[in-house]
Amino acid sequence: MEAVPVPGAPALELPAARALVLADLHYGIEAELLRGGVWVPNRARERTVRVVELLRQTDAERLLLMGDVKHQVPHSSHQERRDLADLFAATTRLAQVEVVPGNHDGMLDQFAPEAVVFHPAEGVVVGGVGLHHGHAWPSAEVMACETVLMGHNHPALAFRDRLDRRHTEPCWVRAPMLPHERYATTPQMLVVLPAFGELAGRTINREPFGGLGPLLRHGLADLPRARIETLEGLDFGELRHLTELRL
Repeated sequence: MEAVPVPGAPALELPAARALVLADLHYGIEAELLRGGVWVPNRARERTVRVVELLRQTDAERLLLMGDVKHQVPHSSHQERRDLADLFAATTRLAQVEVVPGNHDGMLDQFAPEAVVFHPAEGVVVGGVGLHHGHAWPSAEVMACETVLMGHNHPALAFRDRLDRRHTEPCWVRAPMLPHERYATTPQMLVVLPAFGELAGRTINREPFGGLGPLLRHGLADLPRARIETLEGLDFGELRHLTELRL
């Protein structure tokens, strides 16, 4: 099955499965920032509107949330629970909502509606494509797929313009995968999704090339040869050529 980026959005579509895939929404991050002394407006409502618009745009029947739907751990604030209730109320009316839990999603299953399906943290296979959040080792079933999707890393491309101003843009990372003794087979390609939460981002194009989660930490993905693509579809080429990028 083909996984197709939604143009201009940090979202993937699995057309054959009528599924929309998002990762790292991080509802509640504003409250966490406030506790650290940084105030930003709560953007939960706008985030939910974007999810609903994408469901309608893609005509998806399934919404696959690939981890870190919530942000605060181990607790959840009243605001976070209310914002998540609004998200689930808006999306379960339009699609079957499914969650592959991430490291921030502790106790999410205890206050999500019964209609929301929770998969194991080791991932799930949808139409031949493996999905997992990325903080845990994926299952052998997930790793038997030709393509595996993950989040957890919030990849962003950093560059400087002609006035030496630094910019960052969310990006897709498509990395060839390498054999590993843990698995009998490994996928051909690992696709790392950009974070859907607009306040999450982590610069990917700096040395040493690394990443979060066991697949990247243990060298199962050839990150230097990973191709980097912006949300608008601009292919910047391989990651190894993008350090100290100036445009």
